[in-house]
Amino acid sequence: MKLYNEHVENFGVRIIYLFNTINSFCVLASIFALALAYFFIPYPLAILPMIGAAVASFLLMKGADWHPFYVPCALSSLVYLFITYLPDVNVYLLALAGVTIFYLGVLLVINGGPQVIVGRDLTIPFRMLSLCIMSVVPTTLSLPISVFFGFFMTFAILITGHAVGSSLSLTPLLVTLALNVVCSLVVRRYLPDNVPTNQYRPAQPISKPFKKVVILNIDGARWDLVQKLELPTLTRLMGEGAYLRNGLLTVYRALTNPAFGTILTGARPQEHGIFDNNIGQSLKVEGLGDLVKITIYGCMHMNHFAKDGWETKIVSLPEIGIQKSDDVAMEWLLDDLRNDKETRLFVFDYSEADFCGHSYGGQSKQYKNALRKVDARIAKVLEVIESLEDSEDTAVIVCSDHGMHNLDHGYRLFRGESYVPCFFYGKRIKKGFVVEKDGMINDICLTTAWMLGQKYPANAQGQVFDEVVA
Repeated sequence: MKLYNEHVENFGVRIIYLFNTINSFCVLASIFALALAYFFIPYPLAILPMIGAAVASFLLMKGADWHPFYVPCALSSLVYLFITYLPDVNVYLLALAGVTIFYLGVLLVINGGPQVIVGRDLTIPFRMLSLCIMSVVPTTLSLPISVFFGFFMTFAILITGHAVGSSLSLTPLLVTLALNVVCSLVVRRYLPDNVPTNQYRPAQPISKPFKKVVILNIDGARWDLVQKLELPTLTRLMGEGAYLRNGLLTVYRALTNPAFGTILTGARPQEHGIFDNNIGQSLKVEGLGDLVKITIYGCMHMNHFAKDGWETKIVSLPEIGIQKSDDVAMEWLLDDLRNDKETRLFVFDYSEADFCGHSYGGQSKQYKNALRKVDARIAKVLEVIESLEDSEDTAVIVCSDHGMHNLDHGYRLFRGESYVPCFFYGKRIKKGFVVEKDGMINDICLTTAWMLGQKYPANAQGQVFDEVVA
């Protein structure tokens, strides 16, 4: 038995998500910071009130979804409570240092270590560190946001323990809690609801269903940069196929697992059950793979949202390296396109651009070069499809699950992370056709189902781009 295998890699990826996802990061960072502060300066413990403060602060952050818009209210609360209760400043400085140290450990070791292994580049963690200082997308690739929310929880626990242990009035705490509840609810009220504005469905099913649909997903491709780079294959698709002029809007949160869940089900993350990349989440609604035979290709991400019974072919990024992994998985795809007569939906995820965006930044030469490499790989797939006997009845959709801003994506704060490319190609697709209306990635699912002559998944929302078919 191999010491390193798919199960080991799956477990490792789950552990990385546990530390990297901001909600679990805040809990783990707070535990570390509290222990560090207590080791150097033992402070009075009021266990039950402190546990209550931990739960309350977590629910406040969760209510506001760790959004930057909640930071002013939370920061004002910290300042007000500190001035009101005047606790030992050294304990709080140690706690802040603890959260920061924990963050740096997660970034440089838990996150950066695997990036080094996958990217074969020892400089990656330090490049990430230089960029994460400027990031405000609320993930653990943002130093200021992650440290702030980790410290917010830690502070709430400490100040509650101090007030109760010193028999001080709890009125300031309760007033602050009430104000934060209001702020948290206001922020949540204005979070994106992921409901597509366009809900068009053709009155009639497609007259001649496609035998196959091939979805080629460029993980982490930002539409604005794809247009500027003038990539040869994608430029060709603009002339020989159809595309959306404005691209597609991704879901909130714009992370791989929630976004892919939406692409394959047409449902919102609130409905399909995957809201981030953390553990314990799986698709809860009907998807395309329940309607037709599906094969999904890519890295370990693909296993985490695919339902039982859907076939996945997973490439090991640590073993093969990011530079070669897409090519290895693509050979599986090409072989199946030539020989698999039963599968009707092929879903391929190109990982290199997303990796380079997280490692070097969404405007870096490495990220741009990765997009160029993916563009060349797509050309090979199209060449094979065009050589097949059933090529006339094969449709290709080139798209992305989310974009990229600085190092990260997730909250649709910036255009680069929010809008993704969408192209349609095939012998029965209109040539040089431009879709002018706006859309969301939900529409990929409905259009795919319509092309295959299938019913729409039960919870799917969005529109069908039937106008792209000649």
